[in-house]
Amino acid sequence: MRQFLAAVPLPEDDLHAWELMVTEAANNAAEYATEMGRQLPNRLEVFCREREIEVRLTDHTTGFDMPAQAELPSIDSEKGRGLFLIQSLADEVEYLRGRAENCMVIRKKRPAPAAGAPAGTTPAVDVGSRFIGDEQTLQAMTEELASCYENLSAIFRFSSALNQPQPTEEFAATWMLELLAIVEADWYVLRLADPGGKELRLSASSLPGNLDFALSLSADASATISVELRAARSRQDVWFDASAPLMLGDPLSHLVRHSNGLAHPIFAEGVLVGVLTVGRLSTDAPFKAGQVNVIQTFADFLGIQISNARFRAEHLQAQLMARELQIASNLQRSLLPEKLPQMPGFGVAGYYHSARQVGGDFYDAIAVDGQGLLLVIADVMGKGVPAAMFATIFRSHLHARLDLVKRPGEFLTWLNRSLFSDLDRMEMFITAQLVYVDPATRRFQVAGAGHCPLLMTSPGGSPIEVGNTGFPLGIMLDTRYSEEVRDLSADARLLLFTDGVTDTENAGDEMLGTEGLKQNLQLIVNRRCNAAQTVQEMAIMLQTFQGKEPATDDQAFLALASE
Repeated sequence: MRQFLAAVPLPEDDLHAWELMVTEAANNAAEYATEMGRQLPNRLEVFCREREIEVRLTDHTTGFDMPAQAELPSIDSEKGRGLFLIQSLADEVEYLRGRAENCMVIRKKRPAPAAGAPAGTTPAVDVGSRFIGDEQTLQAMTEELASCYENLSAIFRFSSALNQPQPTEEFAATWMLELLAIVEADWYVLRLADPGGKELRLSASSLPGNLDFALSLSADASATISVELRAARSRQDVWFDASAPLMLGDPLSHLVRHSNGLAHPIFAEGVLVGVLTVGRLSTDAPFKAGQVNVIQTFADFLGIQISNARFRAEHLQAQLMARELQIASNLQRSLLPEKLPQMPGFGVAGYYHSARQVGGDFYDAIAVDGQGLLLVIADVMGKGVPAAMFATIFRSHLHARLDLVKRPGEFLTWLNRSLFSDLDRMEMFITAQLVYVDPATRRFQVAGAGHCPLLMTSPGGSPIEVGNTGFPLGIMLDTRYSEEVRDLSADARLLLFTDGVTDTENAGDEMLGTEGLKQNLQLIVNRRCNAAQTVQEMAIMLQTFQGKEPATDDQAFLALASE
């Protein structure tokens, strides 16, 4: 058509404008043709009049409503620019919709005749010989259009397959082979970035050689040798051919030294997904622009698939982890007594707060023959299901030997021997403190296994630390634990706690510490709070000190008060 209009003649600017308008109109006619319409030819007619050129393009699409003035689409939009360009370049545009076909009519005034040319004359043009009738031109256009249809069809099938749940490696290998056939390429290599974005790992390749090694994405000299690394770091396509061959140090050079192609970086939402390298085993047959577009489109769609697959895997893993933690949390809470036993003249209350969904802190109170009371507090090393499981095992062993509750040192020695093999195998340990309270004699016996000493105080007094500390359970098999015996005054208070209480930090990174705990405990005791009130006031104190800072460790404490 350009040759035809050049013979009219028309100036270069008008020729360029007509070429652009007709190209946009023809592309839309081809892209949006119906299934039946694709079997029918589109018709292009050119009318040269004295004052204007008129072009009519008949299509077989479903048609559309022509706006009075098309708006320029946003910069991110990939559609809508064609109609805007046509209306901007033409003097008049009409779109006539019919039942079987539609016709776009474009009119543009001809420039004024050059000085000296007779008015009202039009150069003679052999319309019959020049009216888009060149057989070779039609053949080339037909082949190009067929290639566009094939590429579009493959891309549509590819995008449709993105929604099918299938392994990423299988998906990539299948479609990369189809890509080779579409763009007439000989080989490909697909490398994907690891989740941390530190290296490129081989995902799939059609080359016979060994490429199953990682390419580091760190900034070093080797990154300038590999076309794959250069593409990843520059975020741009890197080409190689006879004028810019693969470097000798490039991992691909020993397999396809004399080749031409490109390495295309794949990004999804700005994050590097990988690099797709596609080539031909010759240096004199470069890819056409349309083939390059297909390679880039396939790669970018593949990036979406891989990114979505990773997201689904991470989401599934998060769900499994959340479920596991929920099970462990339920297990942990089931270990804590719903109601603590009470003794005449004494009150007992407990508190537990997990820094995560589940932790290893544990407390209990066991009544002995309606006379004495065993107070227990423990902290299993670690978090999650393993910590909750060992807390469960510890509780089971604890309730299995109630004959030892009046001898807490001997009880801890037995617990250590019973749990040692399991704890040692899992490289875990348990800190614990057992306190047996005898209300008749107003005395208590305390034994500790690597745990914080308890605090004893009374109104107007000063807290003191009580409790011998041996190795945690699971450290040494033959550890023997001793006991310490103390008297309980008429208004005494005992506080057993885990290290998560003293390790509580505020917004200024200041730790509560043992001294801070003592000071706050004494303020509460001085108000003559009972056990339940003491626990409530302690919880408020911790939350106030901590502020909005999240707890870094579980917090548990058990209070006994003379009432």
